[in-house]
Amino acid sequence: MLETKTPKRFALALLAATCLTPVAAAQAAPGDRIGPEFQVNTTTIGDQTVPAVAMDSDGDFVVAWQSNGQDGDGAGIFAQQYNAASEPLGGEFQVNTVTTNDQTQAQVAMDADGDFVVAWTDCYSLYNCEIFARRYDAAGAPQGGEFQVSTAATGYRRGGPIAMDADGNFVVAWHSCTGDPLIEVVCTSFAQRFDSSGARQGPELAFADSLITNVSMDADGDFVMVRSGDDGNGDGVIAQLFSATGQALSGEILVNTTTSGNQVRGAVAMAPSGEFVVSWTGSQTFSWDIFAQRFDASGSAVGAESQVNTFSPGEQHYSVVATNADGGFVVLWSGRGRDDSRGIFGRRYDASGSALEDELRVNVTVSGVQEWPSAAMDADGDLVVTWHSSGQDGDANGIFAQRFDGAERVEGDFDGDGKADLLWRNPATGQTIVWLMDGDAKLAEGSIGTVPSKWEIAGTGDFNGDGKADVLWRNSTTGTAIVWQMDGLERAAAQSIGAVPLAWTVEQLRDTNGDGLSDIVWRNAGSGVTVVWRMSGFTKTAADPIGSVPSDWDLH
Repeated sequence: MLETKTPKRFALALLAATCLTPVAAAQAAPGDRIGPEFQVNTTTIGDQTVPAVAMDSDGDFVVAWQSNGQDGDGAGIFAQQYNAASEPLGGEFQVNTVTTNDQTQAQVAMDADGDFVVAWTDCYSLYNCEIFARRYDAAGAPQGGEFQVSTAATGYRRGGPIAMDADGNFVVAWHSCTGDPLIEVVCTSFAQRFDSSGARQGPELAFADSLITNVSMDADGDFVMVRSGDDGNGDGVIAQLFSATGQALSGEILVNTTTSGNQVRGAVAMAPSGEFVVSWTGSQTFSWDIFAQRFDASGSAVGAESQVNTFSPGEQHYSVVATNADGGFVVLWSGRGRDDSRGIFGRRYDASGSALEDELRVNVTVSGVQEWPSAAMDADGDLVVTWHSSGQDGDANGIFAQRFDGAERVEGDFDGDGKADLLWRNPATGQTIVWLMDGDAKLAEGSIGTVPSKWEIAGTGDFNGDGKADVLWRNSTTGTAIVWQMDGLERAAAQSIGAVPLAWTVEQLRDTNGDGLSDIVWRNAGSGVTVVWRMSGFTKTAADPIGSVPSDWDLH
């Protein structure tokens, strides 16, 4: 241990002889990836598509989806729970108990404690479908069997968007259409409230001449429904507020200000205090773009509608929106990016509606097609996004997900508390010590090892995506590089990642491909050639030359 009461004269000498590794004071912006994207479905035979995700107040989450052929007869509904570290809680499980025909369009909602409800559409013939649901506790245990939500006697029912308050009360919405789908249909939207035990609360709410697209609920059970309707010049997006008892708190609210073209597929997210954001797809020009509008808790528009996507060529569609406790939000959608590949894109906003960044691509894997996003955000802004991807799981479509950090992540943070810590090394003895810091206060300290002087600290980064700093060592004689994966004051693992000629130096540790893991930037001191090692834990997945820069240039 370092002596805490050191004579001033000796302390100055100790500091002069001790190496403090370069730990950047700059903070990474909220929205950093936490680890790489990951596959959700275990069963890969056939198509796993149309995922939905919900999250509790601690960041635990559940993903539900439809899987073709897995339940023995057509499509079925399956789900997988995760803790806040994206570790699976048990295996994937089948939700529907009736397997005859197709169960499709999974929807899911979760309360603050992790209890959740899955809803879906059950079709027993081409134009005869009903809405069903099933409740689960936070441990994933079913709370009774599946139950029918829709009760209208006739019609073709679709939808099933579901929302839940902090205590587990929930509302399910759907639409029912009559007529010949090949000629003309007339559709009515419905909603049914339930308490936390699954008991119906009041009659179904009905809304003529509309298609339900989304529903969201605040912490107290007030909710907002978003429907497609006529805006006077084609399809428009309609919102309406309701109390926890099902009483209308507003009339129909036309969400879109621009009515030229069609505005479709509205999505909504409501903050715990009742403010909400609606996103939609609009054909206001010659392409389909994503738009959004904020509202206060009374349903009054806040600011003007705005275009979300910054890259317009090609179709941008299937938007979703998620919000945190403070009203900050993120809009995600499926679209075609600048590289002409179809993927999942997103853009974050603060509570005032100001964009925090340009659009970003969520999916790292770009081969095939990634579409149909779903997103959930906890009170702190931690985000999980899920989508289906073609060919990536080895057989047709599969379900994938990516977590993002809502908190500011700090370089050199060894215990993951969001505050930079200090890494000390005595070059004479080789002893290496970490101070866990809270501002100017040292909370704890510990020796993490004694290493011969020929080993030098090349940098700190997060190689395994756990939000805690790891240490990269390099042997100044052999060029061998070793990673220490750290967990606070403990060294969890250590492994050599290769030997590199001494003409090459480690310039920086950077997440160069946005997968949430640190990569190593090497530079040849003589030629100026720069190479990036793409890292995944202890594994070098690629070594990419990125250019040559004269030796009188420094990397910052």
